[in-house]
Amino acid sequence: MNFHKKLEEIDEDQLKTGVNEHTPQFGVLESNELIKRSINRLEKTIDTFSGQSSKQTEKMIRLTWYVVGLTVVMVAGLTIQILNAFGIIR
Repeated sequence: MNFHKKLEEIDEDQLKTGVNEHTPQFGVLESNELIKRSINRLEKTIDTFSGQSSKQTEKMIRLTWYVVGLTVVMVAGLTIQILNAFGIIR
């Protein structure tokens, strides 16, 4: 018999009930199907999280470069003020 195709068609509640009610041989098959479905959902969740994390990382890198640019502008302005204070430039 090909239980694999039949198990894929059963919803999770029926599988959970079957694990407790059927003989150990069928319970193991149903349990394996539940585990397979859980792993598939977990993989999808990880893929979604990874994509969102990558987007957030890109935004943080862009923000860091903005901060670097502003810091350079501040240092240049401070240097000009110091040179102006000492009378080196007017």
